[in-house]
Amino acid sequence: MSAESAAAQSTAATTDLRLVRTVRYAVGTTLAVALAMGIDWQLSYLTPILALSFLAPPARRPNPKKMAEFIGIVAVASVIGVLLSASLLPYPVVFLLVELLLLFLLFYGNARGAPPLLTTFLMIAITVIPVLALQSMSLAIGVAKGLATGAAAAMGSVWLAHVLFPDPVTDVPSTPGGAGASGKPAPLSPGQCLTRAWASTVVVFPLAALYLYFGLTSVLVLVFIALLSMQPDVATGTKAGKALVVGNLMGGIAAIVMFELLVMVPEFVFLLLVTLFAGLFFGSRLFSGAPTAPLFGTAYSTMLIVVLSATSAYGEADTKAWTRVLQIIAAVVYLVVAFAAVRSLIGKSETNHETS
Repeated sequence: MSAESAAAQSTAATTDLRLVRTVRYAVGTTLAVALAMGIDWQLSYLTPILALSFLAPPARRPNPKKMAEFIGIVAVASVIGVLLSASLLPYPVVFLLVELLLLFLLFYGNARGAPPLLTTFLMIAITVIPVLALQSMSLAIGVAKGLATGAAAAMGSVWLAHVLFPDPVTDVPSTPGGAGASGKPAPLSPGQCLTRAWASTVVVFPLAALYLYFGLTSVLVLVFIALLSMQPDVATGTKAGKALVVGNLMGGIAAIVMFELLVMVPEFVFLLLVTLFAGLFFGSRLFSGAPTAPLFGTAYSTMLIVVLSATSAYGEADTKAWTRVLQIIAAVVYLVVAFAAVRSLIGKSETNHETS
């Protein structure tokens, strides 16, 4: 009887923990959306995505030092992007060679276990900010300031969400469900890190170079490539790639539905309410512990990127929503196909080497 009672208490504790973290996930993201859309600076749609990095599983409360370090990381990365643009963009060949080297070093550091947020925002800094600097250096500086502002706003939202919805005191040892449920993967050998860094650089660098060469101004795809290319699962297998496509497709469909609702009720408060209910829906599944749980986290972040990147500009909301969905799906498909092709070439090369 006591064993059954203990099991029931453990189940109830796990359920309470999932509920609290689901609500915190939705509320924290909504707070970030309110700040981002209320102030509406350049690339403000990244603010909720930053908040999700801390609210998604394992969803532990970050200490003030970690929050301050995160804001500092984004600020330093933004400054590096501006300095790199101001000093080397007048020399395109030199800039591309330096960018090629920096991309390789970032991917190598990511494979060696460098903090993902550090490598991700350095990636955004050296790819997105130079593209904007081609239009205007003042625009690039404004974006750099906006990234730092967004980081501060995201941390404020995360902190307040944890204050409002702290974890209940339970004996549950770990976060239930989602990405935090599995253990850390085994570390890669130096040779494996070099191979992965080379493969990732081959996939990402051509796109960054095309943006600079043709002077493309729509940076959403580039931002998305930067965010996804640092995820280790993207480069490791076809199964992970298919899951990425499915998750982003789900998010794109959800974004279109959200836009249709906003067209009917174009109010800021309604945007926040829809964000909140969507966060509760996707969050409840993200923290469910099901094998498909990570798909819903991907879908929610994609939905927010699509919706907020369109609604931050005036007019043509429905058209921009469809355009952004197609852009993001194209970016995901490009990553999946390109990484699969590079893996195939690496496999053939290693096979030929062993044969010879």
